[in-house]
Amino acid sequence: MSPTALRNVDSVEIVDIHQDDMAFSLVDDIYKNLDPPPGTQRTFPTLLLYDAKGLKLFEKITYLEEYYPTNTEIQLLKTHAKRIVERIPENAQLVELGSGSVTLTSPPDPNLRKIEILLRECERTEKKVDYYALDLSLVELQRTFAEISPESFAYVGFHGLHGTYDDAVGWLKSPENRNRPTVVMSMGSSIGNFDRGSAAEFLGGFSKLLAPSDFMLIGLDGCKDQEKVFRAYNDSEGVTRQFYENGLVHANTVLGFEAFKASEWEILTGYDDREGRHQACYAPKIDVNINGITIPKGEKLVFEEAWKYGREERDQLWRNSNLIPQVEFENLTDDYHIHLLSPTTLDVPMHPAKYAGQPIPSLDDFQSLWTAWDIVTKTMIPREDLSSKPINLRNELIFYLGHIPTFFDIHLTRALQDQPTEPADYQKIFERGIDPDVENPEQCHSHSEIPDEWPALGDILDYQERVRNRARAILQEGYADQDRTLGEALWIGFEHEAMHLETFLYMLLQSDKTMPPTGTERPDFEHMSRQAKLNEKPNKWFSIPQQTFKIGLDDGRESSLPESSFGWDNEKPEREVTVGAFESQARPITNGEYAKYLQETGVHNYPASWVVTREQKDTIVRGIGSTGAQAGSSAAPARLPLENISIRTVYGPVSLELAQNWPLSASYDEVSSYAKWMNCRIPTMEETRSIYHYSDKLKGQPVTNGHSSEVNGSSKSGSGKGSTFRDLNGCNVGFKNWHPTPVTPDGDRLAGQSDMGGLWEWTSTPLMPHEGFKSMDIYPGYTSDFFDGKHHIVLGGSWATFPRIAGRTSFVNWYQHNYLYAWVGARLVRDL
Repeated sequence: MSPTALRNVDSVEIVDIHQDDMAFSLVDDIYKNLDPPPGTQRTFPTLLLYDAKGLKLFEKITYLEEYYPTNTEIQLLKTHAKRIVERIPENAQLVELGSGSVTLTSPPDPNLRKIEILLRECERTEKKVDYYALDLSLVELQRTFAEISPESFAYVGFHGLHGTYDDAVGWLKSPENRNRPTVVMSMGSSIGNFDRGSAAEFLGGFSKLLAPSDFMLIGLDGCKDQEKVFRAYNDSEGVTRQFYENGLVHANTVLGFEAFKASEWEILTGYDDREGRHQACYAPKIDVNINGITIPKGEKLVFEEAWKYGREERDQLWRNSNLIPQVEFENLTDDYHIHLLSPTTLDVPMHPAKYAGQPIPSLDDFQSLWTAWDIVTKTMIPREDLSSKPINLRNELIFYLGHIPTFFDIHLTRALQDQPTEPADYQKIFERGIDPDVENPEQCHSHSEIPDEWPALGDILDYQERVRNRARAILQEGYADQDRTLGEALWIGFEHEAMHLETFLYMLLQSDKTMPPTGTERPDFEHMSRQAKLNEKPNKWFSIPQQTFKIGLDDGRESSLPESSFGWDNEKPEREVTVGAFESQARPITNGEYAKYLQETGVHNYPASWVVTREQKDTIVRGIGSTGAQAGSSAAPARLPLENISIRTVYGPVSLELAQNWPLSASYDEVSSYAKWMNCRIPTMEETRSIYHYSDKLKGQPVTNGHSSEVNGSSKSGSGKGSTFRDLNGCNVGFKNWHPTPVTPDGDRLAGQSDMGGLWEWTSTPLMPHEGFKSMDIYPGYTSDFFDGKHHIVLGGSWATFPRIAGRTSFVNWYQHNYLYAWVGARLVRDL
C-alpha cells in the first residue's frame, strides 16, 4: 500500500467482533467437503477460489462486459442513488455484509465502487450516516478503506467490522449498537449464492433483529436468459476459467501436496433452467483417490452456485424472510434489481401511558402504524390485484395507497402554510373516497374525481415516502410540541390512516387473492377451539344500574395542545348523561349461536364474514334480503348445512366448527333480527357506554371521564384527568391477533370497551348531531355527511384497530345499518 493508503486505513476504526475463537482450518474443510456424511453430495469449498491470485482474477472478471451483475448493479446505483438515499433515515448506520472479500459462505463482491456511489450521494445531500464494512478478512477490510478517502467525507463516518455473518448478527443484537436506525446491505446478488431455503433463513436472521425504522438493501440477479448467464460465467477471454483453475491450485497449496492434478480434472458449468440457477463444478476424468477418499470418474464437486430470482421467487423470498418489499429498482431489461425492504416487526403497546402518552402520536407510533400498513398493502395482495375492487361500494384498492398520504399531506400543508408535496395534483383524485348508499349506490357524498387510470404504483409509493419523510422531519425536530395546528395535523393523519388500514383489511377479506400477513404464522385454530370448549361459561346476564356519567371529550383551548387527546367533531363536547337500569349479557353473540338461529328460522341469508361451498350458493344468499322468522314460527325451515360453512380470515377460511365460539361479525340488520328472535334488543349508544362504565368499575379500572361515587342509589361520575384512555391489556385489538378470538370462556365477565373478541360493537343509535355538535373546521364533512338516519354508531375496536382509537373512551365510529362487510359484533340487552 502507498503511504497515503496506510494513512487512510489508520483513520478508520476496525473492530474485531468475533464472538468465538475461530479455529477454522481450510484443510479440515476440504476433507469434510470431499467426504461428507452418507447421502450428502460432495462439494468443493468456495473459499479456496479466493487466495490473493483468485481475488485479483475475480476483480478482473467484474470489469468484463460479459459479467453483467457488477456493471448492471453499478448502473442501477448511479441511476437511483438519489431515490435510495432519500429513503435512508438520517443518522443511520449502514452495515454492509461482505464489503470486498470472501465470507465463509459466499464469494467476494467488489462493492466499494458500488457503495461509494451511495456514500457520495449521502455526502452531496448532507445526510449524516456511518458506514460499517463487515468482512471475514482483515486484509480485505484494510484494502477496502485504502481505496477510499475517508477524510474527504464530512457527513459519512467509516468503520470496519472484522468477523463473520454470525458475528454481525451478534453485534446487531447488542443494545449499544442499536441506538439509531440501521440499514443492512448485501450487494452483488450475494444472496444468490445460497440455495433458496438458506437465503430466506439468512435474511430472516437479520430481519428479526430490525426495528420498524430499519431497512435492508439487497441486490438480486433475476436474469434467466441462459445464453447471457452462461457468458457471464464463461467469458470469451477465459478469465473465469483461469479463476476456476486457480481454485484447484490453491487447494494443493493448502493441502501441501498435489491432490488435484490439473490433467485429471475438468471444469463443468451450466444453467439449470428448471431450478433457475447457474452451477459450476469440478469433475474427475478418471477415478481419483485423495488421501484415502475415492472420487469416481464424472462425479461433480459443486463449488459455485448462483440462483436467479424471477418475480414470483423474489416475492416468496421476502415472504419467507419476514421482509416487506418497499421499493424495487430495476434495470432496463427488468432482470436485475436492487430492493429496499423493511422488517415485519410490529410491537403495539396496550397501556395508555405507552400508546397515548402524549396528545400527538410519536415517531415510534407512526413507525408501528406504517409497518402495519405496509404489511397489509405490500404483502397481502399481489401487485396486479391492487386495481381490483373486492367490495363494489368502495374504490379500487390502489386508491387507498394514494389517499392516505394525500390526505395527510393536505393537512400538513395547511398547518405549515407551505407548498404541497409533489405531485400536487394528486389532491384532485386522492383527497376523498366513495362511501355510497347501500340501497342506492348512485347516491353518494362528494368525493374526488375518479380517473380513467390510476397513477403507476411505483409513483404512488414514492409519493407516500416523501410525505412520510415530511412527517418524520417534523416529529424529529419537535416542531409540533407547542403548535396545536401542526399537532392536530399529525394526529388526524395518524388516526385517518389507522381507520383506513381496517377498511383495506376488510376489503381484502372479501378477495380470493388475499395472502396471509408476512411475519406471522397460521394460528392453531384447532387448539384454540378445544380450549374454548373446555373453558366455556354460560353467557351471564348483568344488571347494569342507573348511572350518571360524562361522555365525549373537551380537547382544550384552540391556542394550546389538549391535555390528553385531540378529538373528532362527533366526540365533542363533553356532556353528562343519565342512563336508566337495564340488563346486559356479558359477551357478544357468537357464530355458533347465529348459525343455530338461521337453522331454526330457515333464514337463508348468511353474513359476509362467512363463506360456503359452491353447491349451497343457489339456496343460501349472502346478506340481508328478509327479516327472518320469529321464535315459535310454524314454518318448516330448511336446514343450513353447517359443515360446509367457514369463517373468512386472513389465513383463509376457518370452519364454523372451529370458529363457533368466535364473536359474530355481521350487519346491524342481521344482529337486530337475531335480537328480536331472542326477545331482546341491541343497546343504545348511551347504554353501551354505561356497560363499559360499569365493566370498568367491576374490574377496578379508572372510570370513564372520572371517579365514580354512589348518589341516591345510582352511580355518578365527575371529570378527572387521565381517564380518556383505558388499559387494553387482555383485549384483542392492535394486531395482537390477526383474527377474532373465542369469547365463550368469558361468559361470566362483563365485556367492556374493545373487549368483544376482536370486533367493534353495534349500538341501536343512529348517527345524528347531539347537543353542542359542531362540524370540524379542518374536515367539515367528516361526520355531518352521514347524518342520514341510515348509519348506526359502533363503539370499541376490532383486532385491527390501533389502541389510540380502541382505547379512547370518547371515540365514535359508524356504519350503514345494512353494510355487510365491517367487523362489528353485538351483544343483547333487555329491559328490567
